[in-house]
Amino acid sequence: MTLKLKHTSWSLVFAFVSMFILGLTDNIRGPLFPEVLHYFNLSSVRGSWSFATTSTASFLGAYLSVQFLRRYTLSSLLMTAVLFMGFGVLIMGKAPAFWIFIIGSFSIGISIGFMGVAQNLLVTESTTLEKKTRTLSALHATYGLASLIAPLLAATATNITGTWRTAFIIIGVLCFTYAIIQFLVKADPPFEVHQVSTAGQEDPIPVSKKAYMFIGGVFAFYVVAEIMIGTRLAQYMRSYYSMDLTRSSQYVTYFFLFMLIGRLFFAFKKISMSTKKQMNISLILSLILLILGLNSHPLILTIVGLSMAPFYPLSVAYISEATGIHARKFLTFAMGFQSLAVVSMHLGVGYLTDTLGLFYAFGVGIFALLLSLVCLNFHPKKLV
Repeated sequence: MTLKLKHTSWSLVFAFVSMFILGLTDNIRGPLFPEVLHYFNLSSVRGSWSFATTSTASFLGAYLSVQFLRRYTLSSLLMTAVLFMGFGVLIMGKAPAFWIFIIGSFSIGISIGFMGVAQNLLVTESTTLEKKTRTLSALHATYGLASLIAPLLAATATNITGTWRTAFIIIGVLCFTYAIIQFLVKADPPFEVHQVSTAGQEDPIPVSKKAYMFIGGVFAFYVVAEIMIGTRLAQYMRSYYSMDLTRSSQYVTYFFLFMLIGRLFFAFKKISMSTKKQMNISLILSLILLILGLNSHPLILTIVGLSMAPFYPLSVAYISEATGIHARKFLTFAMGFQSLAVVSMHLGVGYLTDTLGLFYAFGVGIFALLLSLVCLNFHPKKLV
């Protein structure tokens, strides 16, 4: 027996629920990273391969999603993404050796690449132009809510059961529960392949590589900074302030709490200021707070979440506005470029942590925000 939901409602409901699961999966790894390093007896640079593998696979997933959508529907892509994620977290939660843990990281990466395309298309193709930015803010506020819960889940599950593996198993159960529900609830009218044809099919006009790199960099370099803070803040607090798992996880929680508050504000409040100006303010404030947090009280590092909050949904809307008929091309490229940039970040931060210390590794985040500022303000106006 199956249930039916109006097509638009189906798109929004399953985009939001899957985003919540993605947020849990993506952000539970940071607080547990020191536990994983200890369990497998790894250096920071070796442990960083788990994050780098996920990001590499995410790039592959973003690329393969375009090919997938030429034959299958958007709802099928989302289902496939959640199944890959479910298998990935279960493998990580059961891994007896680090190389098996890496296989789970790869599966999660494929899922993230699929989801990044599926969720953004579900929202952008189901909302009107005037509601798009606010709906995207709400979507990523859902990610923020999950990011807030993830460190609490990591610490609580570990403390109750005595093992870091439990949190991964819990998320695996959530993934397969979601998959069953999506199988039983159908969109009315159903999804069709032609509804999500690729940008290459819609618009064969070539775009300059410089435009791709600059506009893709607006999105990608910001994501590098956000993910670096989210995945390394717990390790930073444990290394420099001698905090345990619970206390260090609280700082990660504060970071994502501020991010959630900011995204909820932008989801409900209509801002008259231009998208580009809002993005510039977000980046500049984030730079200032990140530098202050590293040089004064670490609590300021958590407030960076508030200044960063609007940038991700704003950047998706900005790329759509700036690129017009080329929007699909640029959004897909930006997601792939983001994954490659994050791979480099994880490996670079791991190396700098082992050689100079995590304090200096946080400089990668400062550099990434500066690059995003440059790309935002100096990208080519002509795309072809």
